[in-house]
Amino acid sequence: MSGVTMSGVTMSGVTMSGVTMSGVTMSGAGDTAIAAEVQHRRRVVVDVILLLMKNGRILLRERANTGYGDGAYEPPTGQLADRETIVETAIRVASAEAGITISAANVALAHVMHDVSGSGRIAFFLTASGWQGEHTSPGARWFGVENLPTNMLDRSRVALRNYAEGMRFSTYPAFGPAGTGGPALPGTSAWAAAGWQDAFSA
Repeated sequence: MSGVTMSGVTMSGVTMSGVTMSGVTMSGAGDTAIAAEVQHRRRVVVDVILLLMKNGRILLRERANTGYGDGAYEPPTGQLADRETIVETAIRVASAEAGITISAANVALAHVMHDVSGSGRIAFFLTASGWQGEHTSPGARWFGVENLPTNMLDRSRVALRNYAEGMRFSTYPAFGPAGTGGPALPGTSAWAAAGWQDAFSA
């Protein structure tokens, strides 16, 4: 044995190197494998995205000062914080990004998207059946579902299209082909459903 300090332990026929033991039992190769596994464990970013819809319109906000997609529109968005639930994030995003107040009872899951275009993200798209106040956030505007902006963040456009077609989960950019029809989004009129589909195919 080389470089080993052991107390009250007798070992025979064992070769060990560079290990110090003092009342502790350690295993060489196994510890290395566990350490490597922990080191490569990924921590995925979780985005919470609010779909605020009323009278055939959806609230979108222009991205600014983010370093990615600035100038493009997307629904109010925020990242899940430590020790925060997804619904709590939605409530925070509604206030910070849209200037409105929503309650947990009014929040529902609309769609989940796994974004594999970069390092990997999970996006939870949530709807709110009601809220208090009117949006006061700079850069936020109502758009008709049949007249979405051309400079909309592609990930959001794809997710909204998939949701409109009744999909509850999708992967970006590896998603299935768009259908020719689907259920209208809550809060939209029947006549707007076709325009909603066409807008997402732009």
